[in-house]
Amino acid sequence: MGGAGGQGEAVVAGVLRERHRLAAELHDTVTQGLTSMHLLLDAADREWTREPVRARQLVRQAAAAARENLAEARRIIHDLAPVELDGAAALADVLRELCAGTDGARFRLEGEPRPVPGRVEAAVLRAAQGALANVRRHARASAVVVTLTYQPYVLALDVWDDGVGFDPDGGGGGDAAARPGGDGLRLLRRRIAYLGGTATVESSPGGGGTVVSVCVPVPAPVPAPVPVPGHGQGARPGAGAA
Repeated sequence: MGGAGGQGEAVVAGVLRERHRLAAELHDTVTQGLTSMHLLLDAADREWTREPVRARQLVRQAAAAARENLAEARRIIHDLAPVELDGAAALADVLRELCAGTDGARFRLEGEPRPVPGRVEAAVLRAAQGALANVRRHARASAVVVTLTYQPYVLALDVWDDGVGFDPDGGGGGDAAARPGGDGLRLLRRRIAYLGGTATVESSPGGGGTVVSVCVPVPAPVPAPVPVPGHGQGARPGAGAA
């Protein structure tokens, strides 16, 4: 009973953590986007008669904010969809396919693949998808290396590219929600932190390239039981004979 109760409490705690993460994502992206649109349209309404040119500029800014907000809403919905992974090597196979669809990308596997919790695989896959999407949109890279490493207590992902780089602390322009140094990095770190892991980005503008690193703790592999000769195979021949 105690074990079942502990399992139930762990499930409830996991659901609450996921709800908190999702609420934070919605606040940081969708809610802030809607607030921005509201302020821009309210300002345009005030300027509509007095400064029509300025009012049109504000409406265009609100339209741009709406497009970005729609993209963020679609991303969150996509992230909520279950990831189809089945088997110890499935994550490596999916990452290999992702690299095949990205120009100049290649995949490396370190360590021996083994089953890890599905939520860990899903988070690592989302991180890889986001990193490769940023490479395609922003990096102008000629080479990309995605490395998945199975360690005894850790599952690690590294995505390196030789592109133009950016300032991880300063944004760097473009779609801030999609840039690793904008909301995307903050949300990635939060998602990985809920699993007890870390996510970092090392980059510098002007051709310094970028490395996205994710490290998530996983249970150690359980060694297969060593069979004991004669155990569970019935009595040995002649055993019990007088």
